[in-house]
Amino acid sequence: MFNGNFSATAIGSYPHNNVEDACNLILRTLPEVPCWPQLPERDMREEMLVQYTEGLPFLKIDQKKKSVYIDMPEDSTDELEKFYYKFLSEDPGLFPISDNHALGFSNMVNLLKEKRPESLRAIKGQIVGPITLAGSLKSPEQIAVLHNPVLFDVIVKLLTMKACWQLDQYSEFGLPRIIFLDEPYLSSYGSAFASLKKEQIVESLNEIFLAIHNRDSLSGIHCCGNTDWTMLMETQVDIINFDAFGYMDTMLIYKNEVRAFLERGGILAWGIVPTTDSIKEATIDDLMGKMVSAVDTLTGFGIDRKLIIENSLITPSCGTGTMPLEEAEKAMTLTHQLTVQLKDKYNIT
Repeated sequence: MFNGNFSATAIGSYPHNNVEDACNLILRTLPEVPCWPQLPERDMREEMLVQYTEGLPFLKIDQKKKSVYIDMPEDSTDELEKFYYKFLSEDPGLFPISDNHALGFSNMVNLLKEKRPESLRAIKGQIVGPITLAGSLKSPEQIAVLHNPVLFDVIVKLLTMKACWQLDQYSEFGLPRIIFLDEPYLSSYGSAFASLKKEQIVESLNEIFLAIHNRDSLSGIHCCGNTDWTMLMETQVDIINFDAFGYMDTMLIYKNEVRAFLERGGILAWGIVPTTDSIKEATIDDLMGKMVSAVDTLTGFGIDRKLIIENSLITPSCGTGTMPLEEAEKAMTLTHQLTVQLKDKYNIT
């Protein structure tokens, strides 16, 4: 069983060009639940919408134009059959994430083997969520893959295998394993995706969550804007990561749903350290004040304080990949300082 206990992790993206610098920053600031770094500045293939597309049928990447799209021919049977044949083999090794697309993954695994922190409690990985990827990838006619049922199913299954591949690589550490789905597009749910039914979202997410659970691992979802949090709590997800710096009040209004989520073992990952310009003025005292206030608010709703603590993680509000390097490092340092102070305040050993 994994308890959050205000340990810190992160979303994944970093502004570094040097993979060793990024990995060392993570190991220094996330010694309990490290992730691996996504480095979009290093190569466009490390951008969130490209990073997990190896093996995706009909994908076209133009590195010169920095564009990626789907070009599905009229006769697509052969390529689809090849994809489903590989998928049905249930072998994630057929769906690896190469160093060309994620140099940080192998580097972080090797670093953890060499310098495994005594405080290491779990290891986190991440994939782009199916709604975000399918909503972003378009045909030459600018029609989103989200509206093509066949291709959408392919994307869900591809991402499922990318998650399982990471978990299999992590298995040698003998620790709890976590995979987050990054779903920024869900902040537009109800507007841009008016044609996308709630049931379809829940079903597609649960398909990936179930595969993660079948590997005795924890599933998480990250949405950096506001969304229908009750919808996510109705899925089988274990961890919900939200922008607590910008949307704290929006989450806390769902007191009954939050209580039910925590009581079923769900974990809230509080994205309390800003990754916007607000990081320039952010201080550890301000962030501590916000978190203590949030805990007090939930206990005021009648939720047991011990349950809140055990079922809470701390993260930056989003990835740091678009931040200036100095500000990204400040965000990670504050994340580390905050988890240390929270553990001290609430006597967490």
